[in-house]
Parts: sequence; C-alpha cells; structure tokens
Amino acid sequence: MFTLHRCILALAALRGVFSASLLSKKCTVDRSNLTVALIRTPPPNWPLPITNYDYTGITFNISETVDSGIKLINEAKGQGSDLVVFPELWFPGCSIKMINTLMDRFPKGSDSHYNFTRDYLPSYIDNAIVIGDIQWNRLIDAIRAARIYANLNFAEVDGDFMYMSQALVDPKGQVLHHRRKLRPSGAERFFFSDGTTDGLKVVKTDYGRWGMLECGDMTFNMYVQREHVHLAPFPYLADTEDNTSLWWENEWINTGTVSVYSVLSGAYSFVPAIGASFVTNPFGTRVAHISANASFNEHPMLYYSFNTSGFDDSVTYNVDGQASWGTLSQIVDSFPQGVPKVEGDFVKHKSNSIKYLKSGQLTIPSY
Repeated sequence: MFTLHRCILALAALRGVFSASLLSKKCTVDRSNLTVALIRTPPPNWPLPITNYDYTGITFNISETVDSGIKLINEAKGQGSDLVVFPELWFPGCSIKMINTLMDRFPKGSDSHYNFTRDYLPSYIDNAIVIGDIQWNRLIDAIRAARIYANLNFAEVDGDFMYMSQALVDPKGQVLHHRRKLRPSGAERFFFSDGTTDGLKVVKTDYGRWGMLECGDMTFNMYVQREHVHLAPFPYLADTEDNTSLWWENEWINTGTVSVYSVLSGAYSFVPAIGASFVTNPFGTRVAHISANASFNEHPMLYYSFNTSGFDDSVTYNVDGQASWGTLSQIVDSFPQGVPKVEGDFVKHKSNSIKYLKSGQLTIPSY
C-alpha cells in the first residue's frame, strides 16, 4: 500500500516534467549524460572519526581549504564529471560539530574543556568567505578553468553578519544563483544570520532546472518550481549502525527526509556529506550510496551519472500539482480552529552581529 501511494505521489509530482521533445535549441551539451561528483572527504584540519567533537589544537585556514577544494574540483573534472557538489559549510571547515558542544540536549562533547565562542568562533569568522575576495576568486577561477558546474557551500561574511551560504556556478565562472539559508537550524541560529525568501528559486541550466537548499530549509516554494536536479548538501553523515551518532547525524534519518523531497518535487536529489553520501531519484529510491566507513583517500567522491535528455525546461509549474497555489490556499483556509493565527517569533528575521559574536559574550541557553 505504501509503495502504491508513493508511486501515485511521484507520478503526480512528475506530471509535465518529462517530455519527448526536450532539448533546447540553445543547448550545446550532451544531455544524455550528466555526471555528478559528490564530495565526501573532509576539509583540512577536520577531526576524525565522524562523531569526534574534539577540536583541541585544530585551526581554521581558508587558504588550505580552498587549496583542497580546487584539487577536488580538478579531480572531479578529470573523472568526467559535469557537476561537483560540496558538503554544507565545507568552506572554511564545518563548524556544526563544534556547535554541538554548546547544546546541553546534545551531550556529546558538552563536557569539553574548551569554549567555542571564546576559543574558536573569532577564527572561524575570520576564515569565512567574502564574495569577491581572494579565496572566492581562486575558486571561481578554478571552476572556469575546469569548465565544470560547481555547487559551493560555505560560511559567508557580509559586513557585520555571517551566513550559511550556497552558490551555483556555471562552467564559465558565472554565478547562476547565490542564496543564504533562510533560517539556520538549532544552535546555528545563534551564530549565522537569516537569509531571505527570494533565495528559494530554481534556475535553468544546460541540463535542466536545478535548485538547492540546506537542511531544515523551507521546501514548499521549491516543490512548486518543477526542479529536475536538487542539490541538498549536509555537513556530515554517520552510518546507520553508528551508535555514537546523534539522530540528525545519521544517514538513516536524512535518507528518509530526502526521499520525501524527491517524491514531492519530482527531482533527483544529491546529498554530499563528509562520510556517507547518496542520491535519490524522483520516486524516492536511493540509486547511489557510499558508506561513511569507506576510505576518504580511495573514495573522496561519490559519482553518479544519469540521462537528462528527458527533462522539459519549459515546464516551470503545475497548477494541478501536489505543490501549487491551490493546495497552499487549501492549507491556509483549513488551518485548524483554535490555533492562533499569529506570526510568532520563529519566522521573524534574525541577525547576529559579528562584533557581538567576537566579543565572547555569547552564551547558549540550556534546553
């Protein structure tokens, strides 16, 4: 029964996405094969194993991280890839594991002898990327030289604020889309400032319509826009049988979540993460996977190739789809009686001053 229901949902999501006459007259690539490289190896100075939260003696160095990123971009191209996708916050080095040490509800590392906000946060901010700076330009130059699409996922500093950012760059080095996570999740929101809803969009590429989000982002507006390829980077993922991992660090939970996204959007979803990485097709089936236990030296990336010649670029919405104005209106009109129709604090835009973050005064409340 579940399988039948899933197929019905998937077919509804896919309606109008595929067509027999799809190749754009302006398309100059072979759409019969798109090879995607999902980065799974950690950046420099990243503590292993996956669930090791001890950053003692660890330093951030954005130059070293960019060096490593450029090598991976070139390796991906050398292996025939058309697109390379980095894990969430891979530049300058994922801070999520550090943030865990501040959360009483996440006991792993909570008895750590170091103070993240005092000992590491200032350096992390100083090593974040600024759009247009030397490190950013090095990455763009490398992408252009390799002639490859790239999805960069990074901590971004803009003025007095820091964001969880994503950029989709084409083989000519042009930024097709730059967005910031709408609402950072959990403790992330004490450090990173909120993005804006205008970043929830899908863009046209030589291989169809592509979109990207980070974990916990708003999804409905993306479902509506008829994605073909969805980029869903995660910071790191432990294996399903890793008993040291927290619930959200485990690939089992994330595979289920991404499968639902693929079904409702009708997209292939790509999840690069340090450790385990995977791909799901529009029916929610996992079609490629690599274990977190696989050697990073032997397998720095997971590769997946598929045929995109069946994607119809002209279909940008479906008024009769599972995700449409009609269904959204029905949700609003049928909102449960007795539940206050108020905005609340969750969706209010939140900004965190870098000056304050560097002051050492930040404290994280207990949960």
